Order: sequence, then C-alpha cells, then structure tokens
Amino acid sequence: MYSNFRIIFPILTTIVLYITSSPFTNVDAFTNDHPSSSPTITNSKYDKVRQEWNERSVSYYSKVMREERRRSIGQINNDIFDSEQYQQDFERSAQKHYFALRKIKDGQYVHAEIIYKKIIQDIMKEDEDEDGQCDHAKLAVTTLLLALHCQRMGDLKKTRSVFLNFFREVVMSEQRNNVNNHHHDHDDGKHHECACSAKVLGAFALFEMKQGNTIKSLEILQKAVEFDPALGPILQWKQFRDVQAIIMKRRRKEKWTTTTTRLKKTVKLSNLSIVSA
Repeated sequence: MYSNFRIIFPILTTIVLYITSSPFTNVDAFTNDHPSSSPTITNSKYDKVRQEWNERSVSYYSKVMREERRRSIGQINNDIFDSEQYQQDFERSAQKHYFALRKIKDGQYVHAEIIYKKIIQDIMKEDEDEDGQCDHAKLAVTTLLLALHCQRMGDLKKTRSVFLNFFREVVMSEQRNNVNNHHHDHDDGKHHECACSAKVLGAFALFEMKQGNTIKSLEILQKAVEFDPALGPILQWKQFRDVQAIIMKRRRKEKWTTTTTRLKKTVKLSNLSIVSA
C-alpha cells in the first residue's frame, strides 16, 4: 500500500500544480466569479488616465495663459472665471494646447503646427460670431506658441507669416475700432486686450531684430509700446538705442542736405539779382 501511495502521490501533486497554475483556469475562474470586474478595472484605469491628462493640460495652459496673474490684476472677472461655461471652454482649450505640446515632445512637429493653426482658426471663427469681439489673450498666446514652434523648426519665413497674420487680423482691426470709437472712453477690458496684442508685437520686434531688420524691428516695437506703455523700457535696450541713434543721424544728415540745398538756391538767386541790377 505504501508503495502504491509513493507512485500515486507524485501524479496527484503534478495534477494539482497544473490545475492551480494553469492560466486558462485562473482566468476562467476570475471571470466566472467576478463577471464585471475586468471592465470595471479597465474603466477605472481609463478614468484615472483621463483625469491626469486633464489636470496636466489645465496646469500647463494656466501657466502659458498666466491665469492667476490675469485674475489678480483684474483682467478676468471673478464671476466669469468661476462660471461653468468659462471653465469648460478653458479646459477644452487646455487639452488642445497640451495635445500640441505632446506632439512636439514626440517629434511630430507638423502635426503640432496643424493643431496650433486649427486653434487660431477656431478663435477667429469665434471673433466672427461675436461681431468682432475677439479674445486677444487666447489668440496672442496661441500665436506666440506657433511662432516659437516655427522658429525652432528653422522656418523663418513661416514664423514671420504667423506674426504678420496676427498683425493684420488684430492690430489693424484695433486701429479701426479706435478711430471709430475715439470719442468714447475705453474700458479696462479694451486696455488689457491691447496689452495682450502688445506682447505679440514685442516678440515680433525681437524676431526681426535677430534677423537684422533693425529699423523694421524698431517700428514694430514702437507700435507695441503704443498698445502697452509697460513695454517702453525695451526701447532703452542697447540694440534699439543704436537703431534710434542711426535714424537720428540720418535725419540730421537729410536736414543738413536740405538746408544746404536751399542756401545754394538762395545764393544763386541773389547773384542773379545782382547781375541783373
């Protein structure tokens, strides 16, 4: 009997180990005992990933939009900021911008560019739907991100095009609105929108300065200062002071040339008068 047990025991042990370690048996048992556990775990993981994505998106976009600073200095009304509609719109914009950022980090630069351009198109579409009342803060931030992205890719022509499009669509419309409404007081919102536009023009000016277009750069920066006097100190930077000095020197030379020409003409007329006499 003992000898039979010695023969049967290894066989039973092998069968038990096979049954308990079989992946098919474990999966079947898990599924049968908990039919809804697997989908629940999957959904839970998806919700967690989605929540983390949203949190990172909002955190990133809040930084580039400088939401806390804009709110602290009154650029965003607290009632509007706390509204459900504002938060939903902000979260959607945050997801789009963060998606573009992830594409850049993954090396999908063209896709990121397409995303930024689509965001700008959507903002401009909102502009048309709201009778020209465009959100300059959002448009300015996306424009700067797209311009920086194009510059990093080494496409200077496209970078300049991004800035010029902003200039045409926003700055020129601002000037027209100011002409039409010059008899009315500008509200705080208008001033803040101009400040947002000024930041883009300031970046545009620095870009042109880097490309060696010094006079054009100075003209753009002067326009930016008109929109936001806080950028005035940039005019005191050495490169801009040098350009202003060159322009002043040219003007003095032109003035001297004009004065000299007039004197010569006067002398000739005087000589003719003397000869005639």
